[in-house]
Amino acid sequence: MKTLIALILILTINLNARTTDLYTHAKESRVAKRALFYAKQGNVQAQFDIAIAYAKGDGVKKDETKAFYWFHKSARGGNTMAKYYMGVSFLQGRGVRRDIHLARYWFKQAAKAGHKKAIFYLAKVEKSLHNNNRYITKSYLSKI
Repeated sequence: MKTLIALILILTINLNARTTDLYTHAKESRVAKRALFYAKQGNVQAQFDIAIAYAKGDGVKKDETKAFYWFHKSARGGNTMAKYYMGVSFLQGRGVRRDIHLARYWFKQAAKAGHKKAIFYLAKVEKSLHNNNRYITKSYLSKI
């Protein structure tokens, strides 16, 4: 009898977990569709949001190439976070071929807007491009 009760409890908990997962996925999918609609209309924040969704696979199938596309559109529209993620994309080769010079360009754009992580990564990129020149690294790191 105790075994039967334990089995029923386990099944009930498991069914609740699946229902919650389905609900969460449906909700994320609706949010992603709405963000995609506004992103196509030119909304810079929606473009950034859909890029994050594609990068993480939240509500849409994970696709780094599409994430890069939307990060690029958002960055061109002036979104500072998108500029930072463009730098990360080029630095790590996510959705695009790896290119340290383009990573530096995008980190510099985000750093000009005051993005702290972009300043840090810009210093790292500059250091690797300039054979560990300590002066450049210290000047950028002092802005953090």
